[in-house]
Parts: sequence; structure tokens; C-alpha cells
Amino acid sequence: MKKIFLLTLCTVILISCQKTKKMKDKLFPERPYEEANIDKFYWSDSGWDYTMVPLIKPFQLIKLQGSKDWELSTGFNRFGEIGVYNINSFNVNKYYIYGHKASEINESDSNYNIVEYWYIIDLRKGVKIEDSALVKLDKESDFQAKLKELNLPETFLNPDEVYEQYKQNPVLLWFPEDIKKQLEEINKQK
Repeated sequence: MKKIFLLTLCTVILISCQKTKKMKDKLFPERPYEEANIDKFYWSDSGWDYTMVPLIKPFQLIKLQGSKDWELSTGFNRFGEIGVYNINSFNVNKYYIYGHKASEINESDSNYNIVEYWYIIDLRKGVKIEDSALVKLDKESDFQAKLKELNLPETFLNPDEVYEQYKQNPVLLWFPEDIKKQLEEINKQK
């Protein structure tokens, strides 16, 4: 009887240890990017109520839970910093973030309606609105002319598609080379 009791007790302990390990893995998943001291800006894809895609630090595309719209901001929402809401296409090229902002229609308050525009953010000028880093253009033809003037590609990305890609592999084309190299090294070890 004692042998059966001891055998049962040992079995229960072993099963508990296995469950504890599984629970530990769920509660505390591996964090290879964090352990490699890679800046969290480049590998974190979400917060407690939003998902995000890093662009050029400190700018991110952010989508709040329950929303279908992406916004481009510094993530801090400080007064006076650049923010563009309702992004439906974008591109990133060295010092520039640019693309198209869809119109916003507020059915309960017609004074809030915002027309579509095309935007170019020149990060060499800073992140504050008063630095004139944000250029808004009302006409697509003016936007295309400005892209040609700045020698920027006229290809655009869909934020939802980029986010899905980023979740699978956090190495994006516009990241600094040293960051891309670190992320790729960690991905090889997985």
C-alpha cells in the first residue's frame, strides 16, 4: 500500500512539474530580442490596447483595439508633436515618411469633417509641428511633384499588410542596418 501511495505521489509531482513548466512558458515567454539588448522600439508589435509598426524612431503606425484606422505618431501624443490620423497608405525612405491620409466624416458633427490629404514628414527637421517637418498637400498631383523633387519612390504600402508581415518577422526594410543585422541574427537562432 505504501508503495502504491509513493508511486502515485511521485506521479502527481512529476505531472505538476510539467504543468508548472508549461505555465511558466506561457506567463514568461522567451524574449530573445530583449535579452540581446535590441531597442524595444524595433521589435515590440503591441501594447495593452493597441498594435503598432515602427517606422523611423520615434514614429510609429498605431492602431487602437477595436479601430480599423491607423495613425502615424510618435506614440507619446505630446502636444505639438506631429500626428496624422486615418492613414491608408505610406512609405518610408531614410529621412522621410510620406503617404495618403483618407478623409474623415463625422456624421454627428459636420464641423469635424476632414478632407483627405497627402503628407510628407521630413525627419531632418524634427518631430514638432512648429519645426515645419510636416507638409500637407491637398492635390495628389502636387504630392507626386514633391516626391519627384525629393527623389522619393512613388510606391506605397498598406499598413495592415505591413503589420501582418512585421508580426511574422520584425525586420523591416527601413530599419537601420545595425538593427536589421541584430534582429536577423536572433531570427537565425530561433
